[in-house]
Amino acid sequence: MSITRMSRIELAQNTLPDLKTALAMTAKRQGLKKIAATYDLHPQALYNNLNLNDSDRNPTLQQFELITEYARDHDDVEQILDALSLITGCVWLPWPDAGETGKTELFGEVAELVTRVGKMTSNTRDALKDGRVDADELAILEKDLLRLFQSGCRLVEAARLFDGVTHG
Repeated sequence: MSITRMSRIELAQNTLPDLKTALAMTAKRQGLKKIAATYDLHPQALYNNLNLNDSDRNPTLQQFELITEYARDHDDVEQILDALSLITGCVWLPWPDAGETGKTELFGEVAELVTRVGKMTSNTRDALKDGRVDADELAILEKDLLRLFQSGCRLVEAARLFDGVTHG
């Protein structure tokens, strides 16, 4: 039985990416030239520093900050935060909107938590099929755990916000 290896892009989408990969993928999604134009950066220098095939070059601190700022302003910062979580061993938590927490949103958070448990269960089953868990499979389970933890925290916070809302 042949083992199918994930491409670098698939790995980055299904696992917690390293910081350079997260920045490069975010810049690609948002438009590297748009980011460069917004902050008056030289697009070729930005491209060269984000090139995943060139391990000798990396984004500068300024480029990191500006890509992160642009991503935040365009609601696309999740992958960068995931990479920072991997580096720091910390977890980032997206909070539910305090003004929009009713019964529907609360049950939506429950449904999301159940979905995350199901996904992690399925990925664990897939990882164990061959009797071992390789590095890629472990990386997928690590991301599943982060998302499961985030989902549980969102559920508890939604319940806390729900309690503070007048229901009538």
